[in-house]
Amino acid sequence: MMIDNFRLKYTFFNIILVLTLSVQSQSNMDWWNEAHNWDGYTHWTDYIIYSAYYLGPNALPVPESQKGLLRQKTELESEYLYHYSRGDKTHCFQLSLYYPIIKNKIALEFYGVPYESYAMNYETVLERRSRFKDGQGTAIGDFYFATIIQILKNPAYPEVAFRMACRTASGSQLANARYTDAPGYFFDLSFGKDLLFDQTKKYKIRLSGMLGFYSWQMNLPNNRQNDAILYGVGADMGFCTWYINTALDGYWGYLGNEPVVAGNAESPVPFRDRPMILRFECGKEYERVKVFAGYQTGLYDFLYDTFRVGLSFYLIKD
Repeated sequence: MMIDNFRLKYTFFNIILVLTLSVQSQSNMDWWNEAHNWDGYTHWTDYIIYSAYYLGPNALPVPESQKGLLRQKTELESEYLYHYSRGDKTHCFQLSLYYPIIKNKIALEFYGVPYESYAMNYETVLERRSRFKDGQGTAIGDFYFATIIQILKNPAYPEVAFRMACRTASGSQLANARYTDAPGYFFDLSFGKDLLFDQTKKYKIRLSGMLGFYSWQMNLPNNRQNDAILYGVGADMGFCTWYINTALDGYWGYLGNEPVVAGNAESPVPFRDRPMILRFECGKEYERVKVFAGYQTGLYDFLYDTFRVGLSFYLIKD
């Protein structure tokens, strides 16, 4: 009898504890419920907007062009990036490995953001429908793997390379609108040609371009996947072991500024899925390492200015 009474009291205690925690949790989210006019039953993930404008800077990034040419060396690259916007300051580290498995023919690339630290102001928290009022925290980013194939390599013609890349759903902090927690992919053709160089090829100018397809999974009832045209143009200048690169890259999403309903039917918002970025980079190559620094600014649907510095280590000597 004593054991039965103990079990009854223990069960009653657990029920009270669960109800108390549930009420407390609901009370803690009152600010979010009121700010977004929550209907009481729609899951909060339906309120997150899966476009580059409403997410962290590493969620749906604009890929850099391969410039029509496979790199010849196995490279391990580490870089630090600082993304700055009016409402979001993000620090992160990115790692990448580039491995030519068949020289001048096929290469593999793996890259991602193993660590990100961010701080958003309250206006940005509201705009992105973040579930955490202070807007601060850390996250693990998405990881990508890609295959690059040299299609054409002839000095008389522009070089052409084809890339296929997939994004894993490894990114965390969907509740803070940092990553989508969903897969994606892109593929593209890039092309480039050296137009001006001396006989020693120590000084050269190379023009390049990119055209492809970019796709990612979404949460809208009538649009579970977004499709975009991927594009880019660039110019590289090299002199001895120094180089300066500039590029205009972006993708043109299907929805554009079309108003969409994300959770709240009374407050549709423009989707804004057409980011355009202007990039600059300069660096110096040594025998076994490359040192570089870069800057990029968002021109459209991407609010960040980004500063980056890094090192590339050549793991296998030619």
